[in-house]
Amino acid sequence: MDKKNTAIGLLLLASAFALMFFQAPPPSQPIETAPAPPAQSPSQNTPSNPSEAIPFIVPQANLNVSGPAELESIGTNLNERIVTRDNALMEARFTNYGGAIQEIVLKDFERSRDDDSPYIMNERRSGPALELTGLQGLDKSESFQLVEPSDPNTVEFRKVINDNYQITRRYTISQDVENEKAYLVRHELEFRNLTANPLFIGEFNLNSGTVAPSGPQDAQLLTFGYFDGEDTEFLAQGKFTGSNIPFFKSAPRDSISENRNVGWVSLKNQFFITILKPDQPGIGYFAQPVQFPQSADESRPQLGMTGSMKLGSFTLAPQDTQTYGFDYYIGPKEFDRVSRVGENTEEGMQFGFFGAISKLLLTMMNGFYSFTHNYGVAIILLTLAIKIVFLPINLMSSRSMKRMGKLGEPMKTINEKFADNPTKKQQLMMEMYKLNKVNPVAGCLPMIIQIPIFFGLFYMLRSAAELRLADFVWIRDLSMEEGIFNLPFSIPFMGDQFNILPFIYLVSLVVQMGMMPTPSVDNAQVKMMKFMPYIFFPIIYTFASGLVLYWTVNNVFTIGQQWMINRKKDDFELVLPAALKKAMEAPKKKKKRR
Repeated sequence: MDKKNTAIGLLLLASAFALMFFQAPPPSQPIETAPAPPAQSPSQNTPSNPSEAIPFIVPQANLNVSGPAELESIGTNLNERIVTRDNALMEARFTNYGGAIQEIVLKDFERSRDDDSPYIMNERRSGPALELTGLQGLDKSESFQLVEPSDPNTVEFRKVINDNYQITRRYTISQDVENEKAYLVRHELEFRNLTANPLFIGEFNLNSGTVAPSGPQDAQLLTFGYFDGEDTEFLAQGKFTGSNIPFFKSAPRDSISENRNVGWVSLKNQFFITILKPDQPGIGYFAQPVQFPQSADESRPQLGMTGSMKLGSFTLAPQDTQTYGFDYYIGPKEFDRVSRVGENTEEGMQFGFFGAISKLLLTMMNGFYSFTHNYGVAIILLTLAIKIVFLPINLMSSRSMKRMGKLGEPMKTINEKFADNPTKKQQLMMEMYKLNKVNPVAGCLPMIIQIPIFFGLFYMLRSAAELRLADFVWIRDLSMEEGIFNLPFSIPFMGDQFNILPFIYLVSLVVQMGMMPTPSVDNAQVKMMKFMPYIFFPIIYTFASGLVLYWTVNNVFTIGQQWMINRKKDDFELVLPAALKKAMEAPKKKKKRR
């Protein structure tokens, strides 16, 4: 029984590590691509009441352009005017071409650990953020008139189309940098009918920007997401690149679109996110991959993503006005800010099945950071807090394993004496556990209980914008592997980066396993326990250093805890069932000589 339960515990723990390592989910069934709506003519929109005037139909462009999106050539519009508005944490740059957001400068976030210039969202782009497509004369190729606003925090663009209707695009940047408002742009899109006739305006799209790769986890974390009022879904890179995995094969896709209720859409990479939330739900979405140039030090092409929300058609009465309102968050993936943008927007963090645990751990870590001002120290204090919470369970488990070790010889005798009587053997084993007050499951209980903690921490630490470029001792970035120096050649599972923290983790785990009482005399199980650290080592080698730091510190605390348990005298006295005593006292039968 002890052999089986310990093996099950180790298997569950190994499975947890393996699942965290192989994070790319299998491709789901292809989503049906919605065809572009056909151009409409007045005869297709004949009113039901013959006395009503037939509305003029605004010409439409293709909503869903086929093929992957291409990066925009910077500086090609010679007459482009850039207008900036800012607050304490960001600077928004608006362009008169398309009357949209060219890019957003995040003042408190450096570009990389080797470049301290500000990180710029939508810097490399397929088009400006909040570009309006689907209606002729309004996309990024068209120049808008800049209107001088009365509010210094507002930017306003205007354009008249064929003397039929006027488009006004108004953007406001809040100076309140608390919560989500620091990175929030309020956008109002106004349609005004300038004619004496009804005006039919068809479906159109509003772009949510372009996200570029930002970290090593982007193969899984760079996604387009949407909320349909009930569930949040994400389209990762694999949806577009296709898959050759047996039973999950899928062809590459140039774009994916779907007509459905959409409460908001998001685009994110490992550390940054955009969320486009309309005041009224949209009627669909459209997403495309974006190919970024591959630099000399990159082993694979860099794939980004762009996407948009589709808004429904409507008819404007003569001289009437229709206004759409949007909240547009564009900034870091900080849970407190993202969760306040709108309904279920916290799911844009993509914490996974153990999201509630991830949120709790993130709140605790940020709480420790608030007075330590170092995320490495905050992770250590978080580890200590978790150890204290699980201390009673760990003590019970260690005590049980220690006593199980003393049952080893009697258990071996039971296996030998009653090998031909499984029922009796099982009965005696259960009686042994009962008489000695030992729970054979207790040994693997901490492993099972802490699996959600492992998952919660993994999902939280791998994408927390707070850890990006956060240093600790020799670690320059807790959100990535250490990369102390580059190796002259690539090594299997290690790549071309040398990391020292995984080796410290390995040593601490070897010492910890050596101090644990052996609950079985089975040689195979003992060997498995000894080799377990070396099995986990290659799995965690390339993990984010913040996560490896947690596991290493956890091992050190466990070593100290086990040292105290081993020193404490246990008054445990072994009690044997009467049937086992009798079997042990019985003389061994001599083998007959042939």
